[in-house]
Amino acid sequence: MKAVLAMLLTLTIVMPLAAAETDVYFFYAPGCPHCSVVSDFLDSDINGSYPVTIHKLNTLDESEFFLQIQQDYGVPSTQWGLVPKVFVGDFYCIGDSPCTSSLEEEIEKALGEPGPPDNTGLVPEINYLQLAGLAAVDAVNPCALAVLVILLTAILTRYPKEKHKALSAGLLFTLSIYLCYFLMGLLIIVGFKAVTGITQLSTVWFYRILGVFAIIMGLFNLKDFFRYGGGGFVMEVPTSWRPRMKRIIGSTTSPGGAFLVGIIVSLFLLPCTAGPYFVAGGILSGVDWTAAFIPLLIYNIIFVLPMVGITLFVYIGFAEIEHVGGWREKNINRLHLVAGLILLGLGIAMVTGLI
Repeated sequence: MKAVLAMLLTLTIVMPLAAAETDVYFFYAPGCPHCSVVSDFLDSDINGSYPVTIHKLNTLDESEFFLQIQQDYGVPSTQWGLVPKVFVGDFYCIGDSPCTSSLEEEIEKALGEPGPPDNTGLVPEINYLQLAGLAAVDAVNPCALAVLVILLTAILTRYPKEKHKALSAGLLFTLSIYLCYFLMGLLIIVGFKAVTGITQLSTVWFYRILGVFAIIMGLFNLKDFFRYGGGGFVMEVPTSWRPRMKRIIGSTTSPGGAFLVGIIVSLFLLPCTAGPYFVAGGILSGVDWTAAFIPLLIYNIIFVLPMVGITLFVYIGFAEIEHVGGWREKNINRLHLVAGLILLGLGIAMVTGLI
């Protein structure tokens, strides 16, 4: 079977078609909802409408041929595990929407002018609503809010009548956190790209693993809502780290110092904010760098929005920093509830294929 398929592929790529027909190679993984969309499209819109032969191939059964055709078409190794994937003529596409929107035009081209691959392709669409939900979990994380409250308290204690210093310090601190987290996000994506490239883990299973991880993080947050600190840990900065973190922040005496402190404190924050960020990084690792860059920027904008809001509220006078700190302490369990429900819902949707 594999020898026959390889022969068909060679004929499709290197030989002109004497008859007006061409071959379409559709690779799918069992249980993949996006693969089902492409399969239905091929059956309803392509088969019978064009003189093509559609080969539907299970990646688990045809792993060697799947690898070979991707190499022949110049598919980047970081995308080898992604499905659904369709090859026709000199074109390939990845993902349900890219394929269903482009295949008819590309089949018409292949029928008229078959030729060698041009090493171009499309990548899966990014679910911005999904990423926004993950970023929202990070944004309401009690850790980040606590750190900012400590910083503003330290500045205002030293300069009670100079709110502009608190404004500058808060914004520079937030900018520092933003830049550090963006760089960390890039490293997370690099790590996941390396893992999927080495293991050749299928996109479907990798996506489901991320969903399971999100569910676990969601349950841990719900644990802190029902029993804060239960099990000997909380989904926040580790207790043993907090005195040192407070000393570092409390020593800040200038806006410039707040920027430097933000770089250091970002390392303290990572353990309690890494859950949703790892899930988001894993999702973005499935697309090209050019496609992942903007979503990562947007994710981190959402992440720091509460920091910006608190800083502006304190500066304008809508709220006193003591009230902000008191509100956080009073509602810390509710913050964990919100984070837990969002993560749990997203994780279940990812595992079941709803998103």
